[in-house]
Amino acid sequence: MSDTDFETIEWSYDEETGLGRITLDRPEAMNAINIQMQHDLIDAFDAFQALDDEGDGIAVRAVIVDSAGEKAFCSGLDVGEMSDFSTYHEKKRVPDLFCEMCAAFEEYHAPVIAAVDGLCLGGGFEIVMSSDFRFAVEEATFGQPEVNFGVLPGGAAAQRLTTIVGAMRAKEITMTGERIGAIEAADEGILTDAVADVDELEERVDELASELASKPPLAVRSIKQASNITRNVGYDAGIEFASHAWPALAQSDDYAKAIDAFGTDEQPEFEGK
Repeated sequence: MSDTDFETIEWSYDEETGLGRITLDRPEAMNAINIQMQHDLIDAFDAFQALDDEGDGIAVRAVIVDSAGEKAFCSGLDVGEMSDFSTYHEKKRVPDLFCEMCAAFEEYHAPVIAAVDGLCLGGGFEIVMSSDFRFAVEEATFGQPEVNFGVLPGGAAAQRLTTIVGAMRAKEITMTGERIGAIEAADEGILTDAVADVDELEERVDELASELASKPPLAVRSIKQASNITRNVGYDAGIEFASHAWPALAQSDDYAKAIDAFGTDEQPEFEGK
């Protein structure tokens, strides 16, 4: 097990399973996102990327994101810290840095799984929507309350929600600051699933992470990239990406292993090469 020290999060990587974990760790502030946490989260994904760059093949198969404390996954941006900014240029850095932080989740090559227990508002909700898979306990609540402060969500929540639930529903959620329960969020496709309690949450997240870790990592990463390109750029761009990615993947050692094992009981150990 490898670990790296950060001020506002816990970071770990299990070499045996290939799974990384990030835990939001400001429970005394309901895990509110201050500037330090934004930098820590960006650096956390850089640290995972460094493991891949330094290793032989793919090191990190998936990343789980959860939180410390019992009250909140994340209550949003640290409003007290934001109140210290007075000029346009100081305030402009808030959405710029926040979008960079959300992009770290969304653009990291391996799948990211969010595990939500408790309140999840504003920037916390944006972190969840920037993740590839999203689980929550049934008692968790979600919302984008920024409109009540006279601003819009700074991390592209309105845009991401539009791609998930459509423009009309996205406008309703972000314009009213509505609170959404986990079951409703799952029914609307915002969450992968809502589960009964923390034990089931951990079980479901670990089960999915382990399954993803067992798959050929280059293929998993290419599928994530193809999906993101299709959503962010367009269908034709997604098709173009896949037309080049497929033959490249078919040249990999993992592809050869899978072909050799086809029709047998053998389960290859894929290395991302």
